[in-house]
Amino acid sequence: MEGKEAIIAKIISDAEKIGAENIRAAEEYALYVKKMAESWENDYSSAQEKALKTETEDVVARKKIVAELDVRKTLLKTKQDILDEIFLRAEQKLCKLDKKSYLSLVLAKIEECADDGDEVVLSCDGVISEKDIADSQVAKSKKLSVAKKQGKFYGGVMLVGKICDKNLTFHEIVLAEKEKVAPLIAKKLFG
Repeated sequence: MEGKEAIIAKIISDAEKIGAENIRAAEEYALYVKKMAESWENDYSSAQEKALKTETEDVVARKKIVAELDVRKTLLKTKQDILDEIFLRAEQKLCKLDKKSYLSLVLAKIEECADDGDEVVLSCDGVISEKDIADSQVAKSKKLSVAKKQGKFYGGVMLVGKICDKNLTFHEIVLAEKEKVAPLIAKKLFG
């Protein structure tokens, strides 16, 4: 029996050695897999952090661009509002001219634009009268008539002609000047 027990002891001893070797190999493999997983985790985490940082920078850059555009749009609107206010005040000042200056301006515009036989429509502000226009040299030389009914506008006159009508209201005069001088005024005001 001793031979049998020696064989069994040898088998058990060999099995224990193989088992210990398998456990050691399994532990080494587990360490290797753990290191690989940690390395992958670090690489993945770094890549995700870089991607997140890049995405964050892109979002911030886009937001800055949109904010800059909004600021420019608001600034442009404000500048346009200021220019509109300037020309509105110019129109209001023309409407408030004393009668002599008002009539002089209206007659100058009529002389510049009227065709023979046009009819002059006065504004409803009542600053100048039918007589003021009819007695003028330009009305006599161009054979202009004055409409009995006033127009529904303030400041200036309108000319009604056979070929075309001409708007000589202060609003239109200022609007025409605005198109010419607004860029110069804007440059002086806003640089």
